[in-house]
Amino acid sequence: MATILRHPRPGFMWDWWAVDAQGFLVQFSSGPAPEHLLAHVDRVDAAAAWAEENCPAWFDDAHAPLHAFSCNGELPVYTRNSVPDFPLRLSDAPAAIADVAALVELHKAVGDAWTVYLDQGWVRAARGESPG
Repeated sequence: MATILRHPRPGFMWDWWAVDAQGFLVQFSSGPAPEHLLAHVDRVDAAAAWAEENCPAWFDDAHAPLHAFSCNGELPVYTRNSVPDFPLRLSDAPAAIADVAALVELHKAVGDAWTVYLDQGWVRAARGESPG
């Protein structure tokens, strides 16, 4: 069954988190997300705000430790913003981020992918979560 994707606030930036198949933390910005994540919008918002305040080095393009992707529109196509030298594992992420990132697991490892098409089977609900 395909993952249903929705945007909680069309036209506004929204950052959400996931974990890839190798256990790395991935940040997605400005586009749709798996529908089940919308039930956790407040938690996801709080995690993004916490990261911006407490981990500003994560958002320095020169040395960001995140697999970070952004979406230019409503389509579920995300392009990589940066390639981390030492990407952050979910197990090393602060609880404020790890808890919400664990809500979305990517079917694949991000690896060297520069573009991620979420509607081509990249995402799933975390184990124990129902996608509806």
